[in-house]
Amino acid sequence: SVFIAGSFSGTYLWTGELAPTSHRGFVFGLSSCAARLGSFFGPFIVINLRLVLSRSVVFGVMAAFVLTCAFFSYLLVETGKEEIAVTGADVGERRRRSKRRSKQ
Repeated sequence: SVFIAGSFSGTYLWTGELAPTSHRGFVFGLSSCAARLGSFFGPFIVINLRLVLSRSVVFGVMAAFVLTCAFFSYLLVETGKEEIAVTGADVGERRRRSKRRSKQ
């Protein structure tokens, strides 16, 4: 339960930096909804697939979900030395600057 609480805290902190101020409430709600859906469907999938498939296939499916999330987290923009975005246009400008830096 400590790791689950830590992942929720990390999600809220990271979302606050990525989302512009005008969209922050919606993004917090969306990330909370996604976390709650995942906490429901995770055990549901494991319990129901375990009856039909072998245990290693069930854990393979869950590992695929984890690896997919890790891959998409890697694609997020680094915000360490940036100001917090206020509008959606600020986010677009941050992405353009990040792409320019990666090409150099």
